Amino acid sequence: MTTLTERWLRPQRPRTQFPPYELGDADIVGMAQARTDTVARIYHKGHEQAWDGRQVLDELIAKHGGIHFPEDKRDAFGTVASVLLWGELAAWSISADLALKLDETPAKMAASSQVFDEARHFYTLRDYLWRANVPVKKLGGWSRRLLVELLETENLLYKVVGMQLLVESMAVVIFRSIADARIEPVLTDLLYYFERDEARHVGLGVLTLPDVLEGLSDRDALSLWWFQTRMQLEMIMGGLNINPSFVALGVDPAAMNLAGFRYHHEIIRRMKNTRPGRGTDQASVKGLFRLSKTAQDAFQNLFFPTAAPPAWQRTFLATMVGVAQRTDRWLARRAA
Repeated sequence: MTTLTERWLRPQRPRTQFPPYELGDADIVGMAQARTDTVARIYHKGHEQAWDGRQVLDELIAKHGGIHFPEDKRDAFGTVASVLLWGELAAWSISADLALKLDETPAKMAASSQVFDEARHFYTLRDYLWRANVPVKKLGGWSRRLLVELLETENLLYKVVGMQLLVESMAVVIFRSIADARIEPVLTDLLYYFERDEARHVGLGVLTLPDVLEGLSDRDALSLWWFQTRMQLEMIMGGLNINPSFVALGVDPAAMNLAGFRYHHEIIRRMKNTRPGRGTDQASVKGLFRLSKTAQDAFQNLFFPTAAPPAWQRTFLATMVGVAQRTDRWLARRAA
């Protein structure tokens, strides 16, 4: 019988695993019930917190007397919104894939709940952009590359780590930062709903991954680390392209990056404490990409200097931005 880790790394095709009759065996299910009850709560919580995107958007527009988007910020928000909108569409497809392929009932339930959330996020954000006359733009090359990689991988571990721990956590930070900037009243209130849902999606990764990561071989753990490292590099390159748009919106990229570090640290801390009686469990985060506080500070000081940087650093940053912009355009031209 294959282990949970093996089933995530190399999922079987429906022809070899459907129906999974063990899900109907009360004795087998009972043994795992205590461990997975918390995961199942994500599904039930999703139902309790479900909201109608059409109704909420209409009510917020009525509350604020319409959408009053600053003309000088429409284009910048269109650039940022392209990452958010098409990211929601990718998350919709990825969560549907997880709902199909995850074989534990609570995890399958949680992923199914996310499918409805992401569908609601996509159509609600798209409707807001239409009503606000904000252009719906194409994705930049680096952002598209990252999302396509997550969509195409058959490895369930990579999908969950990439989507729930990296993309969704960054989405939480971006939604919160844009809401705090108070660019437009309807948008500010609307993003509260998005952020709440995305935080729940991160919980799926926090609660399901520890048991899978513990079973990784050293080789598979290294492969997972390299997969995340590639994703982090893609996110950095995409960020260098989009940061000017954040600045134009009144959002500080440096503060947002620090918030991302803090949120990722909190996720890792929660994962180490998900299994009662085991204390701080290092095996539960095996293979995950982590930066020490020293490394985080060095990264922050390199890319977001608070004082006037020396000549070598200005040259480095200008070179990185130039490379990011040229490669982003090149990747975008290669897109279908």
